[in-house]
Amino acid sequence: MRTVFILVPAPRPTGPVKGAYALANALAPARPVRLVFLKPGPGVDAPLDPRVQVISLAQAPGGWRGRLAAYRDLLRGAGGRQQVGSISMCLSADWLNRFCRAEAVTCASVRGNLPQNYRHDYGWTGSFLAIAHLLALRAFDHVVGMTEAMARQIRSIAAVRPRVIGNFVDEAALDPYRRPAPGDGPLRFVFVGSLGPRKQPELVVRAMEALAGHDVRLDVIGDGPLRQAIEASLPARGLQDRVRFHGQLADPYPLVAAADAFVLPSRSEGVSRAALEALHLGVPCVLRDVDGNGELLADPAAGTLFMREDELANAMIQTATRSRTRASRASLLPDAFRQATAATQYLALLEGTA
Repeated sequence: MRTVFILVPAPRPTGPVKGAYALANALAPARPVRLVFLKPGPGVDAPLDPRVQVISLAQAPGGWRGRLAAYRDLLRGAGGRQQVGSISMCLSADWLNRFCRAEAVTCASVRGNLPQNYRHDYGWTGSFLAIAHLLALRAFDHVVGMTEAMARQIRSIAAVRPRVIGNFVDEAALDPYRRPAPGDGPLRFVFVGSLGPRKQPELVVRAMEALAGHDVRLDVIGDGPLRQAIEASLPARGLQDRVRFHGQLADPYPLVAAADAFVLPSRSEGVSRAALEALHLGVPCVLRDVDGNGELLADPAAGTLFMREDELANAMIQTATRSRTRASRASLLPDAFRQATAATQYLALLEGTA
């Protein structure tokens, strides 16, 4: 029986860290799990199984060298390579984990389209950082991509053969929020994400302008550099009563579950955790046809893909109208993106049964 270590940068309410929590919760009934943070953070706003041991290396002396030494000691103390698996998520965690192959079976879980994401986040230098991150994957026993599209990108740049294990959410924690579809009233849309250029919240608001002849509402959950300007523009657009900004919410799920459709027009997206949460709550999604979104919405009941910006408003109204006709709000997640499926696949990789 392997002890599984899950290494992430810091306890922050981001998609990759919530993914680490969901994986820890899925594995905890079957294996000892240690969730390790490299840096301090404000918290994750996600439930964690009490059987999961949480360890912070933020105070380890000696900076990053000291954290690497401390992590190696943890892996050796749990039994070393014959008894331990180490899964890392995100740049700093992957960079440290790549040096731990003597102490554990190592696995890097790539969480997005790194060239696109890093370019949006860091400017032109992000392209070089993404290439460095992808080339570092060669040092791992196993590499995981969340979609076939992501796996192809990893193969083409890093020349490694990744396994595809879908992104997933903590399903049991979401189930209490499930509710029947609205029977009448305005069609409701919800956007959840960072209000920055990559997620394109401005485009959703423009689509709401285009839907002025329909009875529609939009809830925007999240914060970021574009919020102030977009929110200030609502009166001039006649949207002050139709669009509501909520900021960052620790518990966005009542608003998500009440929506007819979830909308996220990101230019680049690995597999959106917010979209996965909406789908598990039975809320169909409207997503741009990039990266692995086509795999997520392969079933037409799960939502609509669009590419051109002028297609978004029509995709929104069609998806929300179709959503009202569903008899139930059962989960719309494909099996490849279910929590139990992913946990089984990760264990098979670490324990050599894949």
